[in-house]
Amino acid sequence: MNQHTICTLDDIIPETGVCALINGKQIAVFRTKQDDLFALDNYDPFSHANVLSRGLIGGTTISDDTGSNEEILYVASPIYKQRFNLATGQCLDDVDTKISSYKVGLDTNNVIIFSE
Repeated sequence: MNQHTICTLDDIIPETGVCALINGKQIAVFRTKQDDLFALDNYDPFSHANVLSRGLIGGTTISDDTGSNEEILYVASPIYKQRFNLATGQCLDDVDTKISSYKVGLDTNNVIIFSE
């Protein structure tokens, strides 16, 4: 597994995203108010544009088949507003659409993405 240093944590304003180019692919990295980090493809499959790093972070509650509630953090595409689960990349508005998610972490104050 390869590690890619993207930026420092302070370079990402809480509740926003930045875009990084890794091996020719754009990856959106998001920071929450609690300093949790998430990484997804930057490519929005609905608008066919690399824009998800500019999307709005939000949260919602989803009930599963057993009636259990799950809190989900998402990014809403800035173009057509489809929401993507920050942890998994699953589109909340279209069950047939999912984008790649990536492992992301901190090394001291450096934001690191792990890729294969």
